Amino acid sequence: MQVKAVFCAIALATSGTAAAQVSGEGGPIRVTADRSEVLDKERKVVLIDNVDITQGTARLRADIVTIEYGGDGTTETTGLGSNFGDIRTMTARGNVFYVTPDLKANGDLGVYVASADTITLTGDITLVRGEDVAKGDRLVMELAAGKTTLDGGNSQVKMVINPGEGNGR
Repeated sequence: MQVKAVFCAIALATSGTAAAQVSGEGGPIRVTADRSEVLDKERKVVLIDNVDITQGTARLRADIVTIEYGGDGTTETTGLGSNFGDIRTMTARGNVFYVTPDLKANGDLGVYVASADTITLTGDITLVRGEDVAKGDRLVMELAAGKTTLDGGNSQVKMVINPGEGNGR
Protein backbone atom coordinates (compact mmCIF):
# COMPACT_ATOMS: atom_id res chain seq x y z
CA MET A 1 0.00 0.00 0.00
CA GLN A 2 1.27 3.41 -0.89
CA VAL A 3 2.05 5.50 2.16
CA LYS A 4 1.07 9.13 1.64
CA ALA A 5 3.16 11.74 3.38
CA VAL A 6 1.13 14.89 3.83
CA PHE A 7 3.34 17.94 4.22
CA CYS A 8 2.12 20.67 6.52
CA ALA A 9 0.24 22.76 3.96
CA ILE A 10 -0.83 25.32 6.55
CA ALA A 11 2.78 26.14 7.40
CA LEU A 12 3.63 26.51 3.72
CA ALA A 13 0.59 28.55 2.84
CA THR A 14 1.14 31.04 5.64
CA SER A 15 4.71 31.88 4.69
CA GLY A 16 5.15 35.02 2.61
CA THR A 17 6.60 33.68 -0.63
CA ALA A 18 4.82 30.34 -0.58
CA ALA A 19 1.64 31.74 -2.11
CA ALA A 20 2.99 31.49 -5.64
CA GLN A 21 4.91 28.22 -5.29
CA VAL A 22 2.74 26.24 -7.67
CA SER A 23 0.13 28.76 -8.73
CA GLY A 24 -0.26 32.52 -8.81
CA GLU A 25 -3.70 31.99 -7.25
CA GLY A 26 -2.37 31.56 -3.72
CA GLY A 27 -4.16 29.47 -1.14
CA PRO A 28 -3.16 26.25 0.56
CA ILE A 29 -0.53 23.99 -0.98
CA ARG A 30 -1.41 20.32 -0.83
CA VAL A 31 1.40 17.77 -1.05
CA THR A 32 1.41 13.98 -1.23
CA ALA A 33 4.39 11.68 -1.64
CA ASP A 34 5.40 8.15 -0.73
CA ARG A 35 7.99 9.52 1.70
CA SER A 36 9.20 12.83 3.09
CA GLU A 37 12.42 13.75 4.86
CA VAL A 38 12.81 16.98 6.83
CA LEU A 39 16.43 18.13 7.02
CA ASP A 40 16.19 20.93 9.58
CA LYS A 41 19.91 21.74 9.70
CA GLU A 42 19.98 22.11 5.91
CA ARG A 43 16.60 23.94 5.86
CA LYS A 44 15.20 21.43 3.34
CA VAL A 45 12.30 19.07 2.87
CA VAL A 46 12.78 16.21 0.41
CA LEU A 47 9.65 14.58 -1.01
CA ILE A 48 10.34 11.19 -2.57
CA ASP A 49 8.42 9.08 -5.10
CA ASN A 50 5.01 9.87 -6.55
CA VAL A 51 5.21 13.52 -5.50
CA ASP A 52 2.03 15.43 -6.31
CA ILE A 53 1.73 19.10 -5.31
CA THR A 54 -1.38 21.18 -5.99
CA GLN A 55 -2.35 24.77 -5.32
CA GLY A 56 -5.55 26.17 -6.73
CA THR A 57 -5.86 24.87 -10.28
CA ALA A 58 -2.10 24.25 -10.75
CA ARG A 59 -0.39 20.91 -10.27
CA LEU A 60 3.27 19.81 -10.10
CA ARG A 61 4.23 16.13 -10.28
CA ALA A 62 7.73 14.61 -10.13
CA ASP A 63 9.75 11.69 -8.81
CA ILE A 64 11.58 13.83 -6.22
CA VAL A 65 10.99 17.40 -5.04
CA THR A 66 13.37 19.28 -2.74
CA ILE A 67 12.01 22.37 -0.99
CA GLU A 68 14.53 24.82 0.48
CA TYR A 69 13.15 27.25 3.01
CA GLY A 70 14.43 30.29 4.84
CA GLY A 71 13.65 31.75 8.22
CA ASP A 72 15.90 31.82 11.24
CA GLY A 73 14.62 28.56 12.72
CA THR A 74 13.55 30.14 16.01
CA THR A 75 10.13 29.08 17.20
CA GLU A 76 8.19 28.44 20.40
CA THR A 77 6.74 25.14 19.14
CA THR A 78 8.08 21.83 17.93
CA GLY A 79 6.88 19.24 15.43
CA LEU A 80 6.26 19.02 11.72
CA GLY A 81 5.93 22.43 10.13
CA SER A 82 6.95 24.39 13.20
CA ASN A 83 10.30 25.61 11.86
CA PHE A 84 9.38 26.37 8.27
CA GLY A 85 9.96 29.88 7.04
CA ASP A 86 9.60 31.26 3.57
CA ILE A 87 10.08 28.81 0.74
CA ARG A 88 13.06 29.93 -1.33
CA THR A 89 13.26 27.23 -4.00
CA MET A 90 11.58 24.04 -5.12
CA THR A 91 13.56 21.63 -7.30
CA ALA A 92 11.69 18.80 -9.03
CA ARG A 93 13.63 15.91 -10.59
CA GLY A 94 12.52 13.07 -12.83
CA ASN A 95 9.29 12.95 -14.83
CA VAL A 96 8.43 16.56 -14.04
CA PHE A 97 4.94 17.69 -15.09
CA TYR A 98 3.51 21.18 -14.50
CA VAL A 99 -0.17 21.57 -15.39
CA THR A 100 -2.53 24.56 -15.25
CA PRO A 101 -5.85 25.15 -17.03
CA ASP A 102 -3.90 27.04 -19.75
CA LEU A 103 -0.88 24.80 -20.30
CA LYS A 104 0.79 21.46 -19.78
CA ALA A 105 4.57 21.26 -19.63
CA ASN A 106 6.94 18.43 -18.89
CA GLY A 107 10.68 17.93 -18.68
CA ASP A 108 13.46 16.25 -16.73
CA LEU A 109 14.20 18.98 -14.17
CA GLY A 110 12.10 21.85 -12.80
CA VAL A 111 13.25 24.68 -10.54
CA TYR A 112 11.05 27.31 -8.90
CA VAL A 113 12.87 30.37 -7.53
CA ALA A 114 10.68 32.44 -5.22
CA SER A 115 12.71 35.66 -5.43
CA ALA A 116 12.28 35.74 -9.22
CA ASP A 117 8.84 34.06 -9.21
CA THR A 118 9.97 31.81 -12.08
CA ILE A 119 9.71 28.15 -12.96
CA THR A 120 12.42 26.78 -15.25
CA LEU A 121 12.08 23.36 -16.86
CA THR A 122 14.98 21.73 -18.68
CA GLY A 123 15.60 18.55 -20.63
CA ASP A 124 13.36 17.35 -23.46
CA ILE A 125 10.57 19.89 -22.89
CA THR A 126 7.08 19.47 -24.32
CA LEU A 127 4.71 22.43 -23.90
CA VAL A 128 1.02 22.10 -24.83
CA ARG A 129 -1.45 25.01 -24.99
CA GLY A 130 -4.84 23.99 -26.32
CA GLU A 131 -4.06 22.05 -29.50
CA ASP A 132 -0.69 23.78 -30.01
CA VAL A 133 2.47 21.82 -29.16
CA ALA A 134 6.03 23.13 -28.78
CA LYS A 135 9.23 21.22 -28.05
CA GLY A 136 12.56 22.52 -26.84
CA ASP A 137 15.31 22.14 -24.28
CA ARG A 138 14.63 24.93 -21.75
CA LEU A 139 11.36 26.55 -20.69
CA VAL A 140 11.21 29.62 -18.44
CA MET A 141 7.84 30.69 -17.02
CA GLU A 142 7.78 34.12 -15.38
CA LEU A 143 4.64 33.68 -13.31
CA ALA A 144 3.88 37.27 -12.28
CA ALA A 145 4.58 38.61 -15.78
CA GLY A 146 2.64 35.83 -17.51
CA LYS A 147 5.60 35.32 -19.86
CA THR A 148 6.80 31.96 -21.21
CA THR A 149 10.09 31.50 -23.11
CA LEU A 150 11.10 28.25 -24.82
CA ASP A 151 14.69 27.72 -25.99
CA GLY A 152 15.79 24.97 -28.37
CA GLY A 153 19.21 24.48 -26.75
CA ASN A 154 21.55 22.91 -29.31
CA SER A 155 18.64 22.59 -31.73
CA GLN A 156 15.71 24.74 -32.75
CA VAL A 157 12.35 25.10 -31.05
CA LYS A 158 9.80 22.96 -32.86
CA MET A 159 6.10 23.90 -32.92
CA VAL A 160 2.82 22.69 -34.30
CA ILE A 161 0.28 25.52 -34.26
CA ASN A 162 -3.38 24.76 -34.97
CA PRO A 163 -5.13 28.03 -35.83
CA GLY A 164 -8.86 28.08 -35.41
CA GLU A 165 -11.76 28.93 -33.18
CA GLY A 166 -10.72 26.37 -30.56
CA ASN A 167 -7.60 28.41 -29.80
CA GLY A 168 -9.36 31.69 -29.01
CA ARG A 169 -9.30 33.14 -32.50
